[in-house]
Amino acid sequence: MASRLLNKTGGKILNSVRYNTISEVKKVTKAGIIVVGDEVLKGVIQDTNSNYLAVELHKIGVRLKKISVIGDNIEEVSKEVRHFSDSFDYVLTTGGIGPTHDDITYEAVAKAFNEKLVLNTELKDICLKFYDTIDINCPGMKMAYIPESSKLNFKAGIQGPKMNYPNVSVNNVFIFPGVPEMMKKSFSIVKEVFQSNEKFYAEFVYLTVPEIEIINILETVVKEFPNVEVGVYPVLFNKFYKVKVTIESCEEKSTRQAYDRMISLIPKDFIVDSENIK
Repeated sequence: MASRLLNKTGGKILNSVRYNTISEVKKVTKAGIIVVGDEVLKGVIQDTNSNYLAVELHKIGVRLKKISVIGDNIEEVSKEVRHFSDSFDYVLTTGGIGPTHDDITYEAVAKAFNEKLVLNTELKDICLKFYDTIDINCPGMKMAYIPESSKLNFKAGIQGPKMNYPNVSVNNVFIFPGVPEMMKKSFSIVKEVFQSNEKFYAEFVYLTVPEIEIINILETVVKEFPNVEVGVYPVLFNKFYKVKVTIESCEEKSTRQAYDRMISLIPKDFIVDSENIK
C-alpha cells in the first residue's frame, strides 16, 4: 500500500507541519541503519535497502557504523531507535510504513522519543485522496498518524521535485519505506542532509594470487599507514583476479602513499592491470 501511495499523485498539500526543505544542513560523520520487518528475518524478502544506503552514504563521506535488523516488535524497534539516535549523527530506518497491523515504525519511533502519534492534516488529505474516501477512520489513515515532532520532507531544496508522499523525520531519525524503489525516491529527498566533513579516497589492487601470498606485505602497509584502511576481498570464479585489495582513507595523499608502497612490495606478476578488470 505504501509503495502505491508514493507512486500515485497526491492531493493538495496543506501546511499543518513545518517541513524541512533541506536548508538546515548539518555536517555528519556517523550513521546507523535499522531494517524493520519479520519478512527480512524469515528470509521471505531479501534486504537490499541497507546495501543501497551504505553505498550512497559512503559516496558522500558518511561513516556507516552499524546495520541492525529487527522484527515487527514496537518495543524492540523503539529501544534500537533510541540507542542508535544517541550513538550516531543520523539514523535511517527502512520498512514498517503502511496501513497494516505489522507496520509499526511510526509508533516505535514515537515511543523512542516519548511522543504521541498524532493525525497530521497534510498526510490526512493525501491518504483520503489516495484511498478515494472521506472516511478518516479507514485503515489507510494509519499512514497519516506520525510522531508529534515529525518533519515532513517533501523535496530536496527549493528547486528539487516535490514528492507526493514525504519522507518523515524525527530528530535525527529518517524513516524510509521498505519497498526498494520507494526507499530510493524517499532517500533522494533528504540525501543533501547527509553531509560530512570527510571524503573517502580509495585505490584498488587486483591480484592473481590468494591473500595468503601477501600477508606480510599487508601487515607492513597497515603498520606503516595506521590511518589508512586496507580491505582484502577474495573472489571466486573470476577469470581476471583472485583477490581485490582496497586502500582507503580520508586523506588523498595518505591513500596514494599507501597504495604506492603496496605496489612497490608486491611482485609485479601478482598484479592485474586494472584496465583488464570487467
